[in-house]
Amino acid sequence: MSYSWEPLDNTYRAQIKVDLPAGAVVYTANATMAQMIPLPSCTRGLLGFGDISSVGVIVVGSDAKYILAGAVTAFRSQTMLRAVFEQKKLSVIEVWQPEIKTGETPEEMVILEGSDWRQLLCDYADIAAKKMGVPPINSEKNMTGYCTWYYYYKDVTQANMLENVEALAANRSPYAAEYVQIDDGYQTFQGDWLDQCDSWPTPVKEVAEKIIAGGMKAGIWTMPTTASTASRVYREHPDWFVKDENGETAVLPGWSPAPDNLWACLDATIPEVREHIAHVFKTFRSWGFTYFKLDGLLFGLQKGRRRDPEATTISAFRLLLKTIREAVPDALIMGCSEPFLPCLGLVDNARVSNDTSRYYSTYVPGGAIQLGCNIIDTFRISMGNFFTFDRWFRADPDVVMARQDNAFYSRNEAKISVLGGIMTGVSLTSDHLGTINPDRNRLLAKAQDIRMHDPRPLHAQPNIWPREYEGFIDGKRAVALVNDTEKPLTWKMADITMSEECFDLLDDKKVFHEITLDPHDAVLLIQA
Repeated sequence: MSYSWEPLDNTYRAQIKVDLPAGAVVYTANATMAQMIPLPSCTRGLLGFGDISSVGVIVVGSDAKYILAGAVTAFRSQTMLRAVFEQKKLSVIEVWQPEIKTGETPEEMVILEGSDWRQLLCDYADIAAKKMGVPPINSEKNMTGYCTWYYYYKDVTQANMLENVEALAANRSPYAAEYVQIDDGYQTFQGDWLDQCDSWPTPVKEVAEKIIAGGMKAGIWTMPTTASTASRVYREHPDWFVKDENGETAVLPGWSPAPDNLWACLDATIPEVREHIAHVFKTFRSWGFTYFKLDGLLFGLQKGRRRDPEATTISAFRLLLKTIREAVPDALIMGCSEPFLPCLGLVDNARVSNDTSRYYSTYVPGGAIQLGCNIIDTFRISMGNFFTFDRWFRADPDVVMARQDNAFYSRNEAKISVLGGIMTGVSLTSDHLGTINPDRNRLLAKAQDIRMHDPRPLHAQPNIWPREYEGFIDGKRAVALVNDTEKPLTWKMADITMSEECFDLLDDKKVFHEITLDPHDAVLLIQA
């Protein structure tokens, strides 16, 4: 199977012809950690109406015959793919690289064929990691840590932070945080990362010293691609930002309240911008910070005019990340709200889910809606990106929710959140270790002590999120089951290829022959 490039509006496209029967399924992903359609990071059944788009990679097929088409580089452009249907049959995969101009070399692509769509994705990820220069990833030890956001959100104060630092230092068992990250709320405006607001009277340098004195490592949150129009950096250097076609600053609405709500994108092709960003991160590093969460990275893909006319949004984005990487070469960098492929080789960890929340699902008491920000969707989307785990980066599933206070979920629902930490190996939390009860603390510690390596969906049904996952724990085959329905579900051990006697690592009990899970519950089985 082959493809050829052709010009399209001064950019490049390719067509990959396929011959698949009606009813083929499609795997898609989108530009960030969230996905577009009900089963984007699994297989989705098709009725044959309308085309289906993806970013970076797409898998199509059925009945043990699958075809993967994917970009394995993203130095100057992302790659858009579309499954095209003719009379309900999938006939063509269209490929488009919008920032590759006529006469330029396209981003590299691979086409893989095989009987296991899961393995195709893993093989694809391995190829892309090599092409993008991802260094070896050491993930034997689960990463633990703490951030304030999912307990206090934007209202966090310095007093809240110091109270939790003391609790984290005093409560090192059974869960012990390695990193403690200062989150959004310490700064005056988005973009002014070295300026502190009134609710943080003590310099963050001294807070970092307290974290380190407590036996932990200090981390901090920033959005380095972005500054609001209310920020000092914008007011002093309006020429540092990407412009629109009229020469005005290009802005997008952000999630902060006014006047901090209009966000502009720093132009990394300007040397002074790179010097500014390097200064910010070198300053934080000199204050003792060794973990950096880079949030809102998608805002760094602002379309518009940059100082260097030859730059693309992707090349400028990577230039900024490279500047940060070189400024703090020994620090741990976590990318969030990011396009995966362009980040490869420049970040250590990456968020593979949407935000979580203190609620289990979309619908919460009082009728409010948490759009995708909840425990179950965070778990689903994290696991949809299984093929990236420990191949492209250490996968961050957002924080693990286990606490009983300031929480709107049951213990069984918390087990699903804990599973996310076990299956990725990254288990930060916002739980207050001074108030969490012993049972919930022991549950939280499961995400620290247990690791399922190479997790992947065991069975996939069209239009249903996977509920069964397999992997290995201490070299033994393990299976995780999640009941995300509103009725009890029963599995026989033979149906999930487990022996008649297993052990549930989440509730520390033996299981024989079959298991029934109540709604919103989970189990992690290993051979007894």
